[in-house]
Parts: sequence; structure tokens; C-alpha cells
Amino acid sequence: MTDELEEDICKVMDWFEEEPSLWVVVVTGTGRAFCAGQDLKAWNKTAGSSNSPTTKIATNPHGFGSFARRRSKKTLIAAVNGMSFGGGTELLLNCDIVVGCEGAPVGLPEVKRGVVASVGAHPTHLLAQHVFTSVVSTSQVLSTAIEWASRIVSCSPDAVWVTKEQINLWKDGKGIQEIVQESAKTEQALALYDGENLKEALFFRFEQKRQPEWRDPPALKKAKL
Repeated sequence: MTDELEEDICKVMDWFEEEPSLWVVVVTGTGRAFCAGQDLKAWNKTAGSSNSPTTKIATNPHGFGSFARRRSKKTLIAAVNGMSFGGGTELLLNCDIVVGCEGAPVGLPEVKRGVVASVGAHPTHLLAQHVFTSVVSTSQVLSTAIEWASRIVSCSPDAVWVTKEQINLWKDGKGIQEIVQESAKTEQALALYDGENLKEALFFRFEQKRQPEWRDPPALKKAKL
């Protein structure tokens, strides 16, 4: 992960958050690795300067790759096509669905290089799911991730996003009572209960006995920590 790539990912993800016609994102790698972590050669060149990775760690609200701590209302899917180390592991731990490939090593080896996994992640969220949602052969990783994405977009986007808001509150350490109270008052929740998709689900699904046709919800605000 280079600084330039991280900036590009940030721009793409910010656009994704604000674009109402996009409901799910699938992130994957190329070659042998999903993400091998920080570019340590570039880190060495900037160490001690105002541009150093340690400075950026403190100022980037979204964590490694502008992704590891990103609080998105939309569904984040990782298609782990190969090895994942360091920040790459932090990145996949923040995804809602993780499709792994057989035999791909995953780890946090920073201490072997004299650094730490300091930009943070939320391993407890995926630990309960044994880190990977499913494990398939390398050739099936991306197609399986897209299948998961298709399942998500077959659901009401408003309902999915309000559910993600609740998950984000849980990640922030909120208790069940706080989650119920706070998530019911958010802009997205209010839009859900007064929106076209809820009417579509209740009326057409039960009155006309057909599958609902979901509409793009109102534009969302940028994801925040």
C-alpha cells in the first residue's frame, strides 16, 4: 500500500458513499496478494519527516488504506484472492463479508519488521464468523464475492443501511439499549420509515404477491469514524 494508492482509495470510497445508486462494494487484489500491507521501502524514505506514516496514522480517520476503520452504511465485501498481511488484514477485518481462498495466509507480522499494527481494526466483528464468511478456490473468490453482493442488493437498500448503522454503533461499544434508541433517530432510519421502499415491501409484496422493486435511497452523507 503506497500513499498514492491510499489517496486514490479514499477518493473512490468517498464517492461510493455519496452515490445512491451504488449499494455494495467488492474489494480485491491482483496477483499473489490481496494486500501485503504498507510499502515499507516508501516508509523508510519518509521516516522522520512531516510526511511520515506515523504522522498519517494519526490524521487518517479511516485507518489503513482509507478502509480499515471506515464507518460505512453500505456493505463492504472483501474478495481475498491471496495472502494478506499487516494493514491488508486490518482492511479485511472491517469488511462485512469476507470470501477467502484456500491456503492464503493471513496475519499481522508487523513486529517482525519493528513496527506495529497501529492504525486499528475491529477483529471481534469477524472473529465470531471465523474471520472468513466462506472459503473457496482461488478461481472462485471473486465470483463468490459477487454472488454475495447480488444477495445483498436483492434486499431493501434502506433496510441494509440502517442495519449497518446499528452494527457501527455496536463496533463503537454501544449497548443494546443505546443502539436501539440512537439508530431509530438517524437520518437514514427516518428516511426508511417514510420512504418508497418500505411502501413497496409492505404493499406490493403482500397485496400484489410479487417481488418488490427497490429504488435508490436518498444520497447519504460521507462515512465517518
